[in-house]
Amino acid sequence: MDFSLSDEQRMILGTVREFVHKELLPLEADIQRAELEGRHFPDRSTLRQLQGTARKAGLWGLLTPEEYGGANLGFLMTALITMETARALVPFTYGGSGDNILYQCTPAQRERYLLPTIEGERQSCFALTEPDTGSDATNIKMPAVREGDEWVLNGQKVFITNGCEADFAIVFAVTDRSKGHKGGVTAFLVDRAMGWSSRRIETMGSWGPAELHFDNVRVPDENVLGEVGEGVKLAMAWIGHPIGDYQAIQWMLADSAVEIEEVGWLVLSAAWRADQSGDARHAISMAKLAGAEMIWRVADRVLQIHGGTGYTKELPIERVMRDVRVYRIYEGTDEIQRRSIARNLLERNARIGSWA
Repeated sequence: MDFSLSDEQRMILGTVREFVHKELLPLEADIQRAELEGRHFPDRSTLRQLQGTARKAGLWGLLTPEEYGGANLGFLMTALITMETARALVPFTYGGSGDNILYQCTPAQRERYLLPTIEGERQSCFALTEPDTGSDATNIKMPAVREGDEWVLNGQKVFITNGCEADFAIVFAVTDRSKGHKGGVTAFLVDRAMGWSSRRIETMGSWGPAELHFDNVRVPDENVLGEVGEGVKLAMAWIGHPIGDYQAIQWMLADSAVEIEEVGWLVLSAAWRADQSGDARHAISMAKLAGAEMIWRVADRVLQIHGGTGYTKELPIERVMRDVRVYRIYEGTDEIQRRSIARNLLERNARIGSWA
């Protein structure tokens, strides 16, 4: 691998650093203030202003083909630019791009959806996930029923990034249930003006996905993206499977169970020693250290297992993560506990494996 950069690439990264320093870093206080006030920042207007400033500096369409006005910088440069941009805590994405799937547009759709999206005049969202399916296009349930030269959509999509901001959605729906995912799922370009609505899902962080609701939304046949029944191919989906059958998930559950059991015995041991001798500080330090670190690891695994749902405020998992993090700080930090344990061992006030 050769990561040496040309003079032009170095100049681009210098431009990015200047943009981050002048435009993004000064907004970090606004981010913190908005979070305390329950607002989301930057809003769409501010984001578009920032993207416009970046565009004037040549930072537009990082991976977009040049024929569509993009810079087409490649994946390495895009990764380096993303790393530089991440130095600021401001959620920011460079403009001039569109979902890859939009490049399957017909010439008419290209004018109405792809080009305006690249120009930043329109915003899309990728509406695949449903409450019981995850990101699995092979198992979606939302139907689209043909009526004349229109399709009628009814159902719900969840955890849709940009769902509240988008003015059109790329929606995957079942058009022929008898064919299953092989020929039975179709992608549609559905304008918000056609009648769908959205609701923001509150999460523990700045990512604010949405629920999309479709109640007899009528979509003209000309808004089919690609071919009828070819939606799964467009989505590049994978075969769904209960995650509990995967070894990775099973190991998370097993590790968590073992660690909870271990800490339980440490706590009981410390309590027993306190009853017996009145001085159980060494055992208490070990129980506190092990317990505080264990609950953070377990909570993190549980959130990972639940995916996007665990990250939202509709389940208590994200609250648990916020609450238990302080366990490693109060009543003696992890570092204080380790110092105490090590000191007791070095001064021979305690022995490893001392059960009496």
